Amino acid sequence: MTDKLTLAVNHALNDARMARARMWLMAPTMGLDNKRHSAWCEYGFPEQVTYENLYALYRRGGIAHGAVEKLVGKCWQTNPEIIEGDDADESENETTWEKKAKQVFTNRFWRSFSEADRRRLVGRYAGILLHVRDEKYWNLPVTKGRGLQKISVAWAGSLTVSEWDTSLNSKTYGQPKMWQYAERLPNGSSRRVNIHPDRVFILGDYSDDAIGFLEPAYNAFVSLEKVEGGSGESFLKNAARQLNVNFEKEIDFNNLASLYGVSIDELQDKFNEVTWEMNRGNDVLMTTQGATVTPLVTAVADPSATYNVNLQTAAAGVDIPTRILVGNQQAERSSTEDQKYFNARCQSRRVDLSFEIEDFCDKLISLQIVDSVSQKSVIWDDLNEQTGTEKLTNAKTMGEINQTMLGGGEEPAFSREEIRTAAGYDNDDEEPLGEEDGDEENEATNSTA
Repeated sequence: MTDKLTLAVNHALNDARMARARMWLMAPTMGLDNKRHSAWCEYGFPEQVTYENLYALYRRGGIAHGAVEKLVGKCWQTNPEIIEGDDADESENETTWEKKAKQVFTNRFWRSFSEADRRRLVGRYAGILLHVRDEKYWNLPVTKGRGLQKISVAWAGSLTVSEWDTSLNSKTYGQPKMWQYAERLPNGSSRRVNIHPDRVFILGDYSDDAIGFLEPAYNAFVSLEKVEGGSGESFLKNAARQLNVNFEKEIDFNNLASLYGVSIDELQDKFNEVTWEMNRGNDVLMTTQGATVTPLVTAVADPSATYNVNLQTAAAGVDIPTRILVGNQQAERSSTEDQKYFNARCQSRRVDLSFEIEDFCDKLISLQIVDSVSQKSVIWDDLNEQTGTEKLTNAKTMGEINQTMLGGGEEPAFSREEIRTAAGYDNDDEEPLGEEDGDEENEATNSTA
């Protein structure tokens, strides 16, 4: 009997667990808290972050907008160069291919490309529309060999896939067969046009499982808005001077209403008018008879602690130091280290941008807008390159080392050319020194060092 009862209880518990599992499958968890399946809903976080959410966050959120602008501004502080050959080639002679390519990759082009990068950070991807001089409709393939008139940039919300290539024998299987662009006209109206993939280059990832730049930190940005709005509302309510009128029990409201020439039902409206006049003017008198008036004031909590927690979470989500994100440069040492880290982060991101620039160049080569080349590379300047002051400081330190070693009867550790190079000066244009002049010059350098 006991065994049968135990089996029945275990069977009932198993049915309950299976029923709960089916319920969880039918109602997926909103958030990471398995105990509270509606946690994100209660916190005010959306279950799915859409493009409209990200665009509104960038347009109205100061911290999110600053994160995008700081990253784009630093990465595109200077324009890259597309060179023929390997990036290790130190030759400064411009090739014929580079001269012709520069007619396409102009400063105006890089400005549009950086704008596409900005919009990609906001909406997961952005489109670069190619205006080719073939006088064809947008939905037709490009006539190869024609020049590129200009490029324009499209937000992810205005450029979507209208038709996919589902042919198994096609080389572009699984890729867009036609794009649809919601064009915004200068008069405020809009129209939808189909664009052939030849005329579109996508910067970013348009797949369904793509993760946007602002998406991991979206919840923290929402919490920041709550802290900012809530604390601002608290200050506003205190500044509005809401009044509490406490009448004595002997007050006859009929006499009070007749004094204002209104009924008892309209007496509250009269009090509201008096309160509005007091909040509207600076020198306003409120007369009372048998009543005590006190303002309704609440203590406003300092939002700094809560704000800083969410700010750090947002900074971690976008991988930008907090001091860089909000522009708060307090401690010199830590601020310098944060700036170095941010420069290194942008320098590494330039590597990914280089691959995308090469892909865009390959697309122009396939359309015969740019001549074909056996090897090409994208080069940038170094964001962590030392400033002029830092270079002179290093050169001064090298001179001091030479002086110390000469004082000990040893040969100097650095030559004159090495010190000039460390200071940021070139030695290639210098005339070779004679034997006597060279000895005198070395003695002068060592003595001054």
